[in-house]
Amino acid sequence: MRNVRRNSSEILIKEEEYIEKKVNALSVYNVYWCLSELRKRGQLSTGTVLKNDSFCKLQLIRILKERRYSARSLNTFLEVSAENSIPLSYVNWFYDDTRAALWLKMVLRNTINSSESIITESDISIFIHDVIFNRKLLISNKKIVERSSDSQVALKKITLELLKDTYLLSQVNSKDIRWLTNNGGRVKINHMYQYMNKMHDLNNLKINKENKKKNGGRKIHMNKAGCQQALICSGTIKFKETDTAMRLCHILASLDYWMFDTYWLYKDGDVVDRETADNRGLFISNMEDVWNSKQRRDRNKIKKNQGIDLTSDNKKNLKYLAKACGKTQREVLNDLVESAYSQMRGQDIQLDPSFPNQYKAFDKITLEKPSSLPSEHTEREVISEDTFLTKDKQELSSDYDADPVDQSRYDNEEVPAETITPKQEVQPFYPKVSNRKPAEDKADTNTENYNQL
Repeated sequence: MRNVRRNSSEILIKEEEYIEKKVNALSVYNVYWCLSELRKRGQLSTGTVLKNDSFCKLQLIRILKERRYSARSLNTFLEVSAENSIPLSYVNWFYDDTRAALWLKMVLRNTINSSESIITESDISIFIHDVIFNRKLLISNKKIVERSSDSQVALKKITLELLKDTYLLSQVNSKDIRWLTNNGGRVKINHMYQYMNKMHDLNNLKINKENKKKNGGRKIHMNKAGCQQALICSGTIKFKETDTAMRLCHILASLDYWMFDTYWLYKDGDVVDRETADNRGLFISNMEDVWNSKQRRDRNKIKKNQGIDLTSDNKKNLKYLAKACGKTQREVLNDLVESAYSQMRGQDIQLDPSFPNQYKAFDKITLEKPSSLPSEHTEREVISEDTFLTKDKQELSSDYDADPVDQSRYDNEEVPAETITPKQEVQPFYPKVSNRKPAEDKADTNTENYNQL
């Protein structure tokens, strides 16, 4: 009797070791299909195959041991599980691609009744797992539905293949979004994310542009009732501002989804709706324009903070002084400041925080009108002046060599056509400062005192 028990115990140990060996040799993907087969047989306690990559093999081993699977029955079970599984090649296009997975989430938003939000990358992995191992997808009346069927695996394979073909046809051309994907920094991605989250008349972009052109560039009345967000599933897909990689995938997936209805069940020879494609192309172009506008605003803001905000009249006066002296505008400003400061130091003028009018010394500077010039020097002098102005612009824009250079803030006004030689003798500016105590001045650095120039 003891020998019988000993033999049965040894057999059980060997069978359990065989179960461990066979299960550990399986991939995680195939282990989940084994659990799916156990669910079909009613041997899985949970109604769904839960995602747990670290412990799924231990879970399968435990169930097989509890069910006393022999080596023979285990082999039969593994064969049946492989036949009822979907090969990885059918799901690879979205299994390891976040952008494709988000696109699939958008396609199935009305098919799979799930209110669970996608906030992190791990949420995407759970969604992918659920689609593969728990959802019974098939096509009925050209729509994707979730329904049980005797040929469940075969019909699901067909559905996934058609979805893959549609996704590949719907993808945005990589050249059209190169400005977004190349060097896509945090500021750029978040700015475009917010832009796509706004309401747009997506179905009439091309028509509205043509009507605006016919209307002389003036804004036209837009039916806001037809406006919608370009960012799909923004209510359930909510990536954080710091997660720019996921936000970029959400943007691209939304642009890809734009053409889903056009290419769903598409066959060679079918007529493609070009208006939808044109609207998407125009929207991408608008996105790039919006980003370029933001860059210009940021550059101008930096220039304004770094420069002196002169009035329009004083900009003209400064140009005139630069021409008269044969210097750049920057050199003229430096000369004026140096001259005024030297004069103040010579007369021992003390400035303290209670005296805001630090530029009062400029009030006495008078503009000496240059005399007329001989005509034979005109051509040479104009060339020289252009050289000075070009140099000035280069100095002011040196910090923005990587971007299109905007016109200098000091050089954006028209100057009267007047040719003055740089070699003409012009008296240096020595501001006169009276010995009287300076009166309190309420003007700021953008004072109109320069108008006296």
